[in-house]
Amino acid sequence: MPRVRQILFVAPAPIVWARHLQSFERHGLEVETTPTTSSDQIGQGLAAGTWDVGIGVVDNVLAWNTEFNAGLRIAAQLERTQPMAFCGVPGVASLGEAARGTIGVDSISNGFVLVLYRALARAGIERAACDFRAVGGVRQRFEALCAGTIGATLLVPPFIEMALARGCTLLFDGREHAPAYPGVVAAAPAAWMDRHPEAATAYRLALVEANRWARDPAQAEAAAAALTAAGYSPAAARRLVTTAVDDLAVSREGWNESVALRREAGLLAGEPRFEDVVDLAAVRDK
Repeated sequence: MPRVRQILFVAPAPIVWARHLQSFERHGLEVETTPTTSSDQIGQGLAAGTWDVGIGVVDNVLAWNTEFNAGLRIAAQLERTQPMAFCGVPGVASLGEAARGTIGVDSISNGFVLVLYRALARAGIERAACDFRAVGGVRQRFEALCAGTIGATLLVPPFIEMALARGCTLLFDGREHAPAYPGVVAAAPAAWMDRHPEAATAYRLALVEANRWARDPAQAEAAAAALTAAGYSPAAARRLVTTAVDDLAVSREGWNESVALRREAGLLAGEPRFEDVVDLAAVRDK
């Protein structure tokens, strides 16, 4: 049975549903999952051939292709959008106040931090004057925020709600600054996909079929229950069921937003083309 080695922070909904339905096994795959605490670990590992598939955001893929010469291709968009919020420790009341403290990030060159860079620029705050501290993935950043070792960070559900419940402050919602920011994607080295076309196709088909099952109104309750069993909050589970991406197609609108964020931050190398990075079998013309 072919093995696919994937690395991720938190399993996105289609992967949870595929596990629930044993879709990978039905498609003849053994999928081995490694949890990560760093986006750079994913990118470096994909470039080195340690893993076959990595789950990240579009901006991660753009950065990894540039920084690590990873040669990645996006095979599927697993969530329509990526809800995020910039949160501060109790008592921090504004973006300006947070900018004077320590800001926890996963990376200073890719990912969610680019939305923060846009927010800082719009507020007239020089990011070069900010104290960014690499803390790790969203769980690690949430824990650091709660411990008070950082003063603010970007979080995603369910960590946003958990932080607010502990008295942390919501400084801005990511949709205010990047409304088209796309959800996470599955990316793989083009060389691996070309060498193992059957495994790459089976991996995506397993996810698409599981996603179609979850999008069936008759399965909505079961799909949400599978997500809550995997650790999602009931509210997040319901949102993910109702916003599941049609056939896991990659959004051009989301791609354009990611490219624009990198360009604004001065981090765009050349002009990456959608057609060169995205598997065109998985495109949503929007």
